[in-house]
Amino acid sequence: MTDFMNTPDWPTARGADGQPRRLGVELEFGGLTEDAAAHIIQSVAGGTLGENAHNVWRIDTPDLGRCEVYLDTRFREDVARAAGEGAVDLARLVVPVELVTAPFEPAHLPVLNAVVDALRGAGATGSRQGWLLGFGVHLNVEIAEATPGHLWRIVTAYALLEAELRRSSGIDLSRRVLPFVQPYPDVLIDDLADSEPDSLSALIETYLRHAPTRNHGLDLLPIFAHLAPDAVAGRLTDGTETKPRPAYHFRMPDCRIDEAGWSIFEPWSMWLAVERLAASPELFERLRKDRAEWSGQPALQRGRWSTRVRRLLDAPATEDAR
Repeated sequence: MTDFMNTPDWPTARGADGQPRRLGVELEFGGLTEDAAAHIIQSVAGGTLGENAHNVWRIDTPDLGRCEVYLDTRFREDVARAAGEGAVDLARLVVPVELVTAPFEPAHLPVLNAVVDALRGAGATGSRQGWLLGFGVHLNVEIAEATPGHLWRIVTAYALLEAELRRSSGIDLSRRVLPFVQPYPDVLIDDLADSEPDSLSALIETYLRHAPTRNHGLDLLPIFAHLAPDAVAGRLTDGTETKPRPAYHFRMPDCRIDEAGWSIFEPWSMWLAVERLAASPELFERLRKDRAEWSGQPALQRGRWSTRVRRLLDAPATEDAR
């Protein structure tokens, strides 16, 4: 799994239109107020800084586009209405400040990582500072193409890798016990790995039948709402709204902004592992076949799926070394 997690290659760095693909980043953290964080971001990334009436700070940067910094808007309004603005300060103990970037080209990730370093230096805190925090990093990665076959390969690659990604990255307990990034159910993984759907509607139906909520490590609902809004409308069981956009919403990784050595490249490497598997036909088919064999074994005899994934992914490196 080492090569898959650490190789910087992006096999489909350009979309079907030939243009560079972009990603947006959502970073959740504690320890700083919105205004303090916004001024730090502007000092590192450059650009102009402004604030609106709802304490949403906007920084128009040359490389990362428009960045917004705020406390969860819906939470702030609910708390202020019920208990007054003074309660909002108390809420900051468990509700993260969010940094949300516009879509930008990954070549500018070093700028965002410099922002991360500066926020850490100023006292920003991450997931592991409390049982109820569960702060995360969300990547909104522009799709390469809108065909059902391509989307199926990406979501199936993620489904097959998910258990090993969780194990190798050590997802914090605070995020595992809270309903933010539930694992895909086994039945969804099995159905995805079984066969390629013959249409977008078939892929959407398979996904929604088993995962009708946004609270998974990879949320495909923004893509489905963008491509087929009628197929998604009214189907979510958690009552949340889905903002349509042609981007994978990868929300599994923890935010470990306060840990020395952690960088934004760690969650980015996790996502690249998914896309590399999707773009590796032989390995992709080997994992699909092994998943069918594993699922067909009695539960007490088959062992952990993540162990089998790790063995299969490490096999090419082992063979090359001989």
